[in-house]
Amino acid sequence: MLEGVVNIICDQKDSDKDALALIEHLLRSLGMRLVYMDSLSHDTHLAYVSHIAHISSFALANTVLEKEKEEETIFNLASSGFESTVRLAKSNSETWVPVFKQNKENVLDVLNEYISQLRKFKSSLEKENWTYLNELIESSNKIKKVLDKKQQDKNQPAGLINKA
Repeated sequence: MLEGVVNIICDQKDSDKDALALIEHLLRSLGMRLVYMDSLSHDTHLAYVSHIAHISSFALANTVLEKEKEEETIFNLASSGFESTVRLAKSNSETWVPVFKQNKENVLDVLNEYISQLRKFKSSLEKENWTYLNELIESSNKIKKVLDKKQQDKNQPAGLINKA
């Protein structure tokens, strides 16, 4: 189940060498890929690839619940795309409020960028700028290449990625 899954080890230089070696051995024996980085980099990167996804999911779920008052309509019309997009909205607030609190500055930074991106989509619709809307969508499609590479890497033998 953990084969190829990334585990991040932060601040390995500050860790007890024997304890670190034991953990590395355990994680590798589970087939996990190890990534090393400092804790500040960890917090920045996680805000962009994890925390914003949760906020987006929470916000989308709240938007639909606010605008679509008939639960049966949501039930009948929600596609698999919608379901996968709001899947994270099922996450526990007792987990996420402390994460957002601890990483507030990085979360605010990514949230500002996300709002900027949403404004671009909104503006292109308001101005009926279909060419720009197409450019925004095509630009976003580049994520497929990144995620496809992730899937390829996940299928490779467990290894080491040093981001320190």
